[in-house]
Amino acid sequence: MSVLEKARGLFQEAGLAFPKVPEQLAAGLKEQGKWLFSTRELKMSPYNFQHYVQQDDQAPAEYVVLAHSGHGINSYAIQYYLVPGPLHLFLHLGWGGVYMDAEAAGSKIRECFSLADEIVPAAMTSGRFARGERLTIVGSDFYGSYWSAPGQNAQKERRGEQGPAEVLSEVVHWLKNPPPNQSLQQTAGA
Repeated sequence: MSVLEKARGLFQEAGLAFPKVPEQLAAGLKEQGKWLFSTRELKMSPYNFQHYVQQDDQAPAEYVVLAHSGHGINSYAIQYYLVPGPLHLFLHLGWGGVYMDAEAAGSKIRECFSLADEIVPAAMTSGRFARGERLTIVGSDFYGSYWSAPGQNAQKERRGEQGPAEVLSEVVHWLKNPPPNQSLQQTAGA
């Protein structure tokens, strides 16, 4: 059984969806602990969300992290960090705490992974990103959710009360429905 199959089985056994991992990254996936799968060396727990969202100088150009970690009685989450090319996707979705509704959390995770599964191929094959540009998507039940497209300043990141699924839905719409006669950068800055 491959590491990818083992990870998929673990998630499915727990009643969770499993995101599609790009083929070029799936081959390098390693089990690095209980509920901890990654293509990169992990010196910091995946629970330390901001470490991964902020540009880590030690991070490889492309990687995936799939984990379940947390602390206390209710601060547990599934982490799915995917960085292939222009896409930087970071999901930190509550699941596994004593006071969490497992069925509702599982449903939310399935929805978020389904939306991520639409975003990944659209972002990777769109041909809309210039070298060095990136689409950053941050979705967390604990730390807020936003997305930032190429050409946007940090101040223009969309923050607020939106949950991860709402932000992912916006990105799907943005990738699939650019306004006619406008470049992607014009759309992003609007």
